[in-house]
Amino acid sequence: KSTLLADEDGVSEKDKAQSIAKLMSKAAKKKPKQQVKLVVAKGGNRGISGRPGGVKGKYKIVDARLKKDTRAEKRLAKKKR
Repeated sequence: KSTLLADEDGVSEKDKAQSIAKLMSKAAKKKPKQQVKLVVAKGGNRGISGRPGGVKGKYKIVDARLKKDTRAEKRLAKKKR
């Protein structure tokens, strides 16, 4: 496909280069998205923010309250409707 783009007449070299670069970036393998790890905050660590030890990549600190709060919000929203 890139040879067809390069051989086109009536198109500037800059446009050819841009279209080839765009084509190559689409063809490049896309990395799979990292899953967000849920880190349960327990004990004395509840109030401490910052990256917990031994966790690589994306993470989200959760605790029992968060779970209960989201359930309550859903329940209230359903009740309002």
